[in-house]
Amino acid sequence: MTDTTPTREVRSQYDGTTVRAKSVLSPEGFPVRALVKLYPKRIIPIIFIPGIMGTNLRVKNSKDHAWRPPNGKLAGIVQVIKYLGKDAKARKKILHPDHVEVDEEGPVKLTGKVENQLKGAPDLDPEKLAKLFGWGELHKDSYGGILNTLQERLHDILKTDGTPDDAWTKLVLEQQQVHQFGAEKTFEEITPDDLKRFANAAYPIHAVGYNWLQSNNVSVLRLVDKIDAITDFYKNTLNKDCEKVILVTHSMGGLVARACTQLQGKSDKVLGVLHGVMPAIGAPATYKRMRAGFEGVEQVLLGRNAAEATAVLTQSPGPMELLPTSEYRAKLPNGTMHWLRARYESKDGEQIAPVFLGDGNPYDAIYPNYDAWWRLVKAELINPTKVTIATDQKSDWADNNMRTDPDFNAYLDQLSIVRRFHESLLGQYHSNCYAYYAADSNQPAWGEVCWKANIPIGDYSRGELIDDDQNGTVKVKFGDQICRLEIEGQNLPGDGTVPEFSGQAPKPFVKQIFRHEGTAKGHVSYDHQGSYGNDFTAGLTLYAIAKLTLASGVLDGAAGD
Repeated sequence: MTDTTPTREVRSQYDGTTVRAKSVLSPEGFPVRALVKLYPKRIIPIIFIPGIMGTNLRVKNSKDHAWRPPNGKLAGIVQVIKYLGKDAKARKKILHPDHVEVDEEGPVKLTGKVENQLKGAPDLDPEKLAKLFGWGELHKDSYGGILNTLQERLHDILKTDGTPDDAWTKLVLEQQQVHQFGAEKTFEEITPDDLKRFANAAYPIHAVGYNWLQSNNVSVLRLVDKIDAITDFYKNTLNKDCEKVILVTHSMGGLVARACTQLQGKSDKVLGVLHGVMPAIGAPATYKRMRAGFEGVEQVLLGRNAAEATAVLTQSPGPMELLPTSEYRAKLPNGTMHWLRARYESKDGEQIAPVFLGDGNPYDAIYPNYDAWWRLVKAELINPTKVTIATDQKSDWADNNMRTDPDFNAYLDQLSIVRRFHESLLGQYHSNCYAYYAADSNQPAWGEVCWKANIPIGDYSRGELIDDDQNGTVKVKFGDQICRLEIEGQNLPGDGTVPEFSGQAPKPFVKQIFRHEGTAKGHVSYDHQGSYGNDFTAGLTLYAIAKLTLASGVLDGAAGD
């Protein structure tokens, strides 16, 4: 016979030795059971690693904000107004990788449920505890939702009768039966019995930000230290069994995680990894932004045009590590091609064969190029504090002087860091790893960068740049003809930033990968920054955490306290 006595959870406090809880007697004739939850002996911390621009930054050794993206409409307006007055020179000074560090004091927002869950720590209010867990390091509007969801759901996996919590039923058990979260490999469902075993550990939610302006191979050192500090805290301060963590990543955070497990040798401290919308082999959008500025709010904050974007990005290996790697090839309708090209199409539909620009390894042909009109970097934009000769009209000056130009050579030094990082990470993934990506036609991304010409030219690769509006439109002289070319819009299914080809690249190396094609497949259509902000990917994340844990064998023989 089922016990229908009402039950209410009573908050408890744990000081590393003793669990204490306070309750009151229920009135006679209306009994209410008091439930005190004890933390299991085994702790498996979940560490969320954000994408580029998702970590708050401050000026080093100060409290001054260097990068704190807007949260909310009013804050967004204030931030936009603040940055509108900053030119390339000011941006280059503020957003320099050597001048900033992670800001742990960003705003956090907790749901009422999470506030109650976090009130068990002695002498700490929930917001302070969340900041100790790193939540304040991350952009609240982008990641606050998923952090709260994971905290809520991983705290309450089962009901008091041992059956799955209603949210787990809705987000995981029911969703997996409808679409298997878009799995591309053999799918294994989570069962109620799996959740009973999974609930034999506790899963506190931590976040670790990083200085995304510096190389990911440097940023990873902070993550390594944090993993050690987090596991040591649970082992030595709280006297729990805590040897490994699970990493959940967004976008470029996946590169940091891969560097951690594969380049820093920390696989033994990581139980498993979930990569979300990771540009595994780069994204051509980075080229577009360095030649034409960013889109959306980012254009105001990071650069409205090539001058503002180039001044910041050429000194910052982290953002440049999102450039297409040597592995990248654009998967186009008529076959695999190079990702940078020019083409002509008349109003009547007449076309000529596209011309590849810098075909081959981009580290040899595109990124270090100093004189072609389609080059990645215009040297005169690297250092806005210096007045330089207009190289577009002085190609002979470029030929004679660019190789000894100190600013361009400083950029080449940063580029060599990027190349070494890409080459060292080639095909490197944790052995217990899942990934998801978008291939949504309603969220197209730059799968290639195509310069569309207004007149037919035999060879678009050779010409003299005579005008550049720094927003993606140029005029180039080919012999006696002047041709207008402009960068076309996004052209490959993706998430608005990462095209499907780069998102799908981990498939041969991971245990499971999920492909999301938007509403056409019954999935959710999301943009890159908001990929974790919906029930679909929240359910997938919970599913992945549970499967990665169960597959590791760490819970074998474990029993709840």
